[in-house]
Amino acid sequence: MCKRFLLCFHDLSVWNFRTVVPVLGTLKDLCGRAFSVLVIPCTDGADERTVAEFREALHLLVADGFELSLHGYKHNAEFSQGRSYFGLMSMNLTGGEAEFAGLSEFESGRLLREAESAWKQLFAGGERPAAFIPPTWYSNRFLPHQVRNMGMLYENRFMVVKANGKRYFSPVTSFAGIPDALMNTAFGFGKFILDLPVGLPRIALHPVDFPDRKAKVYDLVRAALGSDRKLALYSEL
Repeated sequence: MCKRFLLCFHDLSVWNFRTVVPVLGTLKDLCGRAFSVLVIPCTDGADERTVAEFREALHLLVADGFELSLHGYKHNAEFSQGRSYFGLMSMNLTGGEAEFAGLSEFESGRLLREAESAWKQLFAGGERPAAFIPPTWYSNRFLPHQVRNMGMLYENRFMVVKANGKRYFSPVTSFAGIPDALMNTAFGFGKFILDLPVGLPRIALHPVDFPDRKAKVYDLVRAALGSDRKLALYSEL
């Protein structure tokens, strides 16, 4: 079986799509094919014209071969009576971005349905998300089952799980939130997981990586493309 890796660009939203979409294009040129893009679907607070342009940009990405997935609802956690102490700690550790961390079964399901509803408003034509990835990968014990029940692939920091229950060991490397002093360590870890004889390594990129860390990001992507692994999409697993 051919060894593969995933390239996933996180956090595409109504607030940043004008600057992110050109970055996606240059990365596609580097890779020779499109890859997976994680969309924050909430458009609350955006004017109608911007939402319409965002919707059009998403449809153009799909037409260009990009695979779009659902990345939470707002990507920002709200205080909830149904959030555990672990969830509250996760919120603090991630600057409030651990949206699904430690939620109760009811609250997790409610927020997941909100995310699905926002997605459907962006894709009136019925485009389905290829996967659901909780922001910062912090989750709760109910979310994986809820996501799979909705027919979507689910991932955490170490695993990718298809809707049918098939699992892949999938370590991830990311530069987001990494201090400059640890950039070489993060790059080394990325090389390490690409060189492993098993598993499905993921390279997770974020808008904050560009432009300051573009050179390092491109070096890692080139290393992945030059390895014995093939760039894959979630839908190809």
